[in-house]
Amino acid sequence: NPTSGIYFEIDKDTQPQTTGRELPFRNDDNITEELLQNHDVLLSTLRSRLTKLQVVRHFWERNDIKGAMNAMQKLPDHSVGVCRRIFQVHADVVSVLLGKMEIITLDLFSCLLPLLLGLLDSKIDRHANVSLEMLLKLVAVFGTVVNSTISAPPAVGVDLQAEQRRECCQECFIHLQKIQKTLPAVI
Repeated sequence: NPTSGIYFEIDKDTQPQTTGRELPFRNDDNITEELLQNHDVLLSTLRSRLTKLQVVRHFWERNDIKGAMNAMQKLPDHSVGVCRRIFQVHADVVSVLLGKMEIITLDLFSCLLPLLLGLLDSKIDRHANVSLEMLLKLVAVFGTVVNSTISAPPAVGVDLQAEQRRECCQECFIHLQKIQKTLPAVI
């Protein structure tokens, strides 16, 4: 007998132990109502995400990646869970850009940095991971350009391209410093 030597005593006066985790009694109507309410929230979330991705796609199809980034930042959303949905769209677009690093310019790099900083602040691991992966690739490509441009003395004479590049690199540097301050909390 496999249970020989094991004895169980049942005290009829003892009430079952509760852990406080049990769900309160719910009837079928309450469960159905809650499921329908959650379903409506899910549908709203998915519709909002689809709309945002369609706007981004509109710019993307015209090869206006910077326009897509700007559109993502400006899209209004006044429903519950706004930040999570916006970050989800950002993470979706950044994930696509990870496979298309050849299209990212210094100007686009400067547009991406605020989005990547926002993703790092997200509570969702996927957002932070996508952001970190993109940051590693972008810093490898543009880090020396940014550093050498802001370290170099200002150009003598009028050189509009050099001035724009310097401003863009200065903006990138400021965002990279903010990201650097955020990293210890993420890692």
